[in-house]
Amino acid sequence: MGRVKEKAPMSHVKKSTASKVFDGCNAAFMILFCITIIFPLWDVVVRSFSRPQDISYMSLNLIPKYVTWDAYAYCLEKEGLFGALFMSFARTAIGTVIHLCVVSLAAYALTKPQMPFRNVIQTYFLIPMFVSAGVIPAYINIKNLGLVNNFLVYVLPTSFSIFNCIIVRNFFYSIDKGMEESASIDGASQFTFFKDIIMPLSKPVLATVALWQMVGQWNAWFDNMMYTSGNKKLLTLQYMLRRMLDRLNASGSSGVSGVDAMGVTVDASEDTVKAAVTVIVVIPIVCVYPFVQKYFVKGIMVGAVKG
Repeated sequence: MGRVKEKAPMSHVKKSTASKVFDGCNAAFMILFCITIIFPLWDVVVRSFSRPQDISYMSLNLIPKYVTWDAYAYCLEKEGLFGALFMSFARTAIGTVIHLCVVSLAAYALTKPQMPFRNVIQTYFLIPMFVSAGVIPAYINIKNLGLVNNFLVYVLPTSFSIFNCIIVRNFFYSIDKGMEESASIDGASQFTFFKDIIMPLSKPVLATVALWQMVGQWNAWFDNMMYTSGNKKLLTLQYMLRRMLDRLNASGSSGVSGVDAMGVTVDASEDTVKAAVTVIVVIPIVCVYPFVQKYFVKGIMVGAVKG
């Protein structure tokens, strides 16, 4: 009886010329794509540490000619900065938790065929996704609800998103239905099954939605301007920094200028301060992203395709 010839390991399979060319083109494309993302971001970082007269407007700024913290000094000397920073963190954390709870419960309910008027409710939810009432009706609604100059205006209007609900619902559809049958046989209620089985298995999609919501909450400033501008205690970091830039633009400080910060005249301009503001705002999200990145691709792919 002849010996069966073993297949060569996949790592030893010789690639064709076309396959090597394809892999090379993919690698070159990805390198160029990364460069287009990293270089502009690095240019902003370098501008934030540069003097106005050292900034080049015709090419990328790769290294600061003279490292200075003047732009950051101008940003950090603002009164109430740390209170605004706390408010931004508070709205981001609380808003994200509330959003995940509401969206998850709604998505779980919409997976139940026996839910009364399920199709009507889904259609009702979809309408605002395509049609907006506008700013004035939104303000009147917020005012009638008593949310003007109220912290809840940051978290309640953003507590539900039909787009995120659909993503989470489709992920729930991908979970084996046999688990629910087994849990019901063991006497588990719907809430127990949702809390102890569905939620732990849904970490990828929940992490994805949480990241989207955190970025949206952290970058938001328009609701601060519209609904809470009369309460300085509710000032967020993003709106505070935007007002700072507006004052710089109004003063016409686009070139080299001396700006007072911490009682000392610093060498900063609109461009350097704008770069420093960008770095300050981006750093928290950049620090959070690595912890949820491993769930991101799986969550969005399964949530978008299944169901």
